[in-house]
Amino acid sequence: VEESLNKVDVAFGDSSAEVKTFAQTTLKSFGIARGSALEMASTFGDMATSMGINQSAAASMSTTLVGLAGDLASFKNIRIDVAQTALNSIFTGETESLKKLGIVMTQANLSAFALEQGITKPIKAMSEGEKVMLRYNFVMAKTANAHGDFERTGGGAANQMRIFQEGLKQLAEEFGN
Repeated sequence: VEESLNKVDVAFGDSSAEVKTFAQTTLKSFGIARGSALEMASTFGDMATSMGINQSAAASMSTTLVGLAGDLASFKNIRIDVAQTALNSIFTGETESLKKLGIVMTQANLSAFALEQGITKPIKAMSEGEKVMLRYNFVMAKTANAHGDFERTGGGAANQMRIFQEGLKQLAEEFGN
């Protein structure tokens, strides 16, 4: 957890408090332990800032993606790490893990989506940061059915088990402190 907190501070700078506060709520909101949420957010944030996205935007994007990982895990009945791996595709451009979730992020689909959003700049001419933002918006649009799923179905057996398992991680963290 200390390593994750350090990564959060480095990746998000002045916006790190926002991420830390968000992580306090993730167990109940998304079935993700605080430490897991911090680690996931810092990974997303590190990738975002390394591609030219400012720390404030990276913090907002990262917390949204952590929540989406919890919602996708609930909606698709998959492990959180599988959802995180798929969401890493936003930064890497790799698409296989997203395809397994029914999100087909091909170049043609991204180009069509960009045009729908009023973006006329060709993808090949975009900076890495612009490509990441396009893929982010594409994935957010294509996962709309999953948004809020953990909250809607949190009382179900599968999500209660997630809360229990992640709660044990959080308890271990608190015990360690």
